[in-house]
Amino acid sequence: MKKTIIIVSLILAGIIAKAQTSLNDALQLLQQKNYISALDVCNGILAETPDNPSALGVRSQIHTAMGKFDLALADANKALSIDNNSDRAYFAKGEALIYGSKDFRQALQQYDAAIKANSRMTEAYAGKARALIGLQNNREALKVAEDALNMFPNNPELYYIRGLLNFQRGLHKSAVDDYDKALSLNNDWNTYQIYLNRGQANDALKIPNMAIQDFTKAIMADPNNAEGYVARGNTYYNISKYQEAAEDYRKAEVLSPDNSIITYNIGMAYYRDEDRASACRYFQKSCSQGNNNACRMLANCSDRRSN
Repeated sequence: MKKTIIIVSLILAGIIAKAQTSLNDALQLLQQKNYISALDVCNGILAETPDNPSALGVRSQIHTAMGKFDLALADANKALSIDNNSDRAYFAKGEALIYGSKDFRQALQQYDAAIKANSRMTEAYAGKARALIGLQNNREALKVAEDALNMFPNNPELYYIRGLLNFQRGLHKSAVDDYDKALSLNNDWNTYQIYLNRGQANDALKIPNMAIQDFTKAIMADPNNAEGYVARGNTYYNISKYQEAAEDYRKAEVLSPDNSIITYNIGMAYYRDEDRASACRYFQKSCSQGNNNACRMLANCSDRRSN
């Protein structure tokens, strides 16, 4: 009988170890934005162990990344009903709340519960800092990030968060240093956003060439995001490279065609480049989209019929 119990225990231990390895794979796939494959891994685990709170928590995170917030909350709540001390479930619920309903206060409570359940859960400290930023409590967010960095000095997200906070404090060089550190630790983590933010910091430091390089890397990481083209266009505009600025703004307009600010920016780039006909055409379009600045610029268009 004792031998049978030992064999069963070893089998269960093997199943648990296999599930944990698979969950690590799912989290890595999630980081790589390979959501379908990550979901398949979790569903495979849950097919064998449907009451696995960690697997439910990871699947909740995947649903949040996919924008399926109701499913994310359902998985997190189910996990907590099975194990009300599951750090993964509390963290996942915080993620669903912070990104789904922007309920930063409730999310903060979930991250605190995750930390209480597991004081070594790095992601929960980062989540707590993000929730505090959402609550506009940047001072406390900075304290959380810096205290966490003392415990987890190799976590790129914590450096990224501190970079955001340093930028908001006007410490642009410190922000660049934090983004550099984040990239050195993991150049696959949140690459687009890090390069975009580092570019903005370099732009604030009046280093346009570095800013343009960063914005270009951001665009390479996510060529379907208009924000990168707008940021690079703004830097070109500020150094009087109006043709390059117009080209970037036009690319952004393709990705975000109803954005009156982008349309207005195209008009201003043409206007500064002394292409009045093209400028007025875009001012007219932006004005029709409700941009008052564009409407005012139409006063510079002598022949409205050409617009």
